[in-house]
Amino acid sequence: MAENEKTASEKLVSNVALTLWARGAMIVATSLILPIALMIGSRAIGSIDKLGEKLDLMKEQAIEQAGEIKSLRQLSNSQQQLLADHEMRVRALERGTIAPVARQ
Repeated sequence: MAENEKTASEKLVSNVALTLWARGAMIVATSLILPIALMIGSRAIGSIDKLGEKLDLMKEQAIEQAGEIKSLRQLSNSQQQLLADHEMRVRALERGTIAPVARQ
């Protein structure tokens, strides 16, 4: 019976030692892995922020380009209208239906 008690005592000590070893390993792993994980997370957030800034800049450039294209279209349309008006006056002058306009 003494051997059964000794075996049970050894099992208890072994179980306690194993539990302490496991808890120590968890503490060490947490103290090493947690800062590394936080560093990686902060880098990821920084990268996402940089990508967001680049996308915002690209969006602003696209809006500016769209505005420039719109103004160029308006300019082109007004130039086409002026050209059409000029051609109409030239044809009218060629036919002699209107008098020439004297420029000052």
